[in-house]
Amino acid sequence: MTRAEPATRWMRDPALHAVEMGDEFVMMGLDQGEYYAVTGVAASLWRHLAEPRGLAELCELVAAEYDVTAEGCRADVLAFLEQLRGRRMVVETAA
Repeated sequence: MTRAEPATRWMRDPALHAVEMGDEFVMMGLDQGEYYAVTGVAASLWRHLAEPRGLAELCELVAAEYDVTAEGCRADVLAFLEQLRGRRMVVETAA
């Protein structure tokens, strides 16, 4: 993944099946052959990735929900996106 081009937007891979259970998401990827579960900030990000969003927008959404600044959570949000991309759980789209 490139380092957060301003025009890059991410969204969930539509082929990944996810179910929200309380404050967590449980996902099954047929292509990945694995189950995943995310809670807390990761679940919040997963919820926001239902539609294409850029890094700055995701950081603003996290900052609005948690006691952090958008810039303060940028590295963590980007690292999470990179993990999701590495597992083929998100796709990049152009703005």
